[in-house]
Amino acid sequence: MTKGTQGQASTSAKKTPAPRENAPQGAAANQPRVVSRPEDVAGLVLMQIDLVNARKDDLTIAIKGLSDLTRQLVRAYGENTQTIGQLQAQVTKLSGNGKASTPASANGKRKTSR
Repeated sequence: MTKGTQGQASTSAKKTPAPRENAPQGAAANQPRVVSRPEDVAGLVLMQIDLVNARKDDLTIAIKGLSDLTRQLVRAYGENTQTIGQLQAQVTKLSGNGKASTPASANGKRKTSR
């Protein structure tokens, strides 16, 4: 949409007649708005298009933010998985070497100190 059509929408929206002041407020809220002038119809349509475009922009920004966050989480997950694998390899290596060097009790239980 060009700037010219946006400007027309805002000026047309100002020309739309206000609801009747003598009608009860509850009844005015429930009755549909009647617009008969083509300029008013065009203005209302352009206002709705602007609202939809604004919401689309908000959703696009939210989706891009979620995508960036997902990329960061995947990268961190990959790095953590790699680190865990390296630590497991070290533990396996140390536990294989450490079994012969650590004294174990005869029955496999810890000795209590009294």
